[in-house]
Amino acid sequence: MSPTQKQNLGLFLGAIVVIGGLYWAYGAYQSKQVADAAWPALDGGIYTSAITRDGVTSLIPNDQLYDGGVLEGGIPALTNPKYSSVLASDSVIADRLMGIDIAINGEHRYYPVQIMNWHGVVNDTIGGTDVAITYCPLCGTGIVYERSLDTSFDNFPAIKTLSFSATGQVYNNNTILKDEETGSLWVQALGTAVQGSMIGKSLTVVPSQMMDWSTWKALYPSGSVLSTDTGIARDYARHPYGGYDTSKGVYFPLNHMSPDFTSKWVVYGIGDAAGGLGFATEVLKGTGIMTAKLGEAPMLAVYDYAIDAIRVFQTSEAFAFDFAKKRLTDTATGSVWNARGLAISGDMKGTQLVEIPSVRGFWFCLAAMHPTWKAATSNVVEE
Repeated sequence: MSPTQKQNLGLFLGAIVVIGGLYWAYGAYQSKQVADAAWPALDGGIYTSAITRDGVTSLIPNDQLYDGGVLEGGIPALTNPKYSSVLASDSVIADRLMGIDIAINGEHRYYPVQIMNWHGVVNDTIGGTDVAITYCPLCGTGIVYERSLDTSFDNFPAIKTLSFSATGQVYNNNTILKDEETGSLWVQALGTAVQGSMIGKSLTVVPSQMMDWSTWKALYPSGSVLSTDTGIARDYARHPYGGYDTSKGVYFPLNHMSPDFTSKWVVYGIGDAAGGLGFATEVLKGTGIMTAKLGEAPMLAVYDYAIDAIRVFQTSEAFAFDFAKKRLTDTATGSVWNARGLAISGDMKGTQLVEIPSVRGFWFCLAAMHPTWKAATSNVVEE
């Protein structure tokens, strides 16, 4: 090869290297531009698929994770908690305050919000089932989840039981939880992991009910109550957020709002992948019952005056409500039913309606987390 040919070959190879380098640099630049770009707008809820920005893969905008003003570890979860009798607890729990009622395999327990406000999570085992009793003070959402989860995916070790705690962060004012085993972040109101190796996984909801202490102790005098003897110095007679529950405002920005109900009305929500409905206590107090439809599924919402709560049942039967006696009758047989969906007299006596699990919380939170849910404001609601 002549000197001229060698020179031309060198120039050609050099040009290839330069072009290749420029192409690689442009690709890297483009990737960085994508990574550094703003998070896509999200009108409530979570993304349908994970988004990666600046090295963070998430189902919620990472720039909408707000520091709640408490350092991680400042809201210590309870593990292996102690329990007290109703009699022993009565002097330390306020009658008017709410708590989470749960019964599994014959074990009946009560978790007062005045304790849950300070801890956010109780990792527990009830009736042989590993559960996480969770509560968000800013949203009023008390939800119980199974802690057992099949994690044998993507070559990840099969962890059978997860342990949760509050991180001190919030999204749409809702508590962000972290599991100890993988460090994944979970939205409390959804039970869904939004960051980490568990991303996209959802916990199974365990049926529970919120009611005030006065009602619960009368109904279940032999039940067990979460003890204030937690081993952690907290003033359980004081609300950590003062008068927040009765104020009109919220602390942190929301990325979705619904004017259908007042923001801090207590609402019971039910839903599926297609949508959902929210039943407000302020509405049901005045109507007693409300029939509704979610898709093709007929249902009946009943206000339980005894415990200031709403129950939703799966039924196509027509009912009337007697305000004087606070009870229901079905129009087909005239049988009398209580607020728990049980026929207590008449031809249908002993029949139990199927209850649909619901989530209780402030409307602003349920609307932000479930932007497709509609407010149930009339006696027939079509989805």
